[in-house]
Amino acid sequence: MKILSCHIENFGKFHDYSKSFSDGANMICEENGWGKSTFAAFIRTMFYGLEGDRKRNIEENERKRYKPWQGGVFGGQLVFEMQGKKYLISRVFKDKEANDEFELRDCVNGFKSCR
Repeated sequence: MKILSCHIENFGKFHDYSKSFSDGANMICEENGWGKSTFAAFIRTMFYGLEGDRKRNIEENERKRYKPWQGGVFGGQLVFEMQGKKYLISRVFKDKEANDEFELRDCVNGFKSCR
């Protein structure tokens, strides 16, 4: 699997941020406080969703921790390639997991996954 690009609508401190990845290893070399850990969390949550919804502590509850500082749509998109096919993941995180939106599409034919 190879991640090709991502777009963050709003996630933590990020707003309307896009990143394309090149072949091979990609490094994010930024200053402390830029959001490297938040960016890594965004990529993970695009695949697996948010963790710790039942936790009250903001450090353990990702929905609270990464809720956009500036408001707006909480989520984004990620394009990846696997076994020669390109896919688009879209997620919008709502007030609770049951209301979250998830979509996986084939980038070539636009078909939506039924899972």
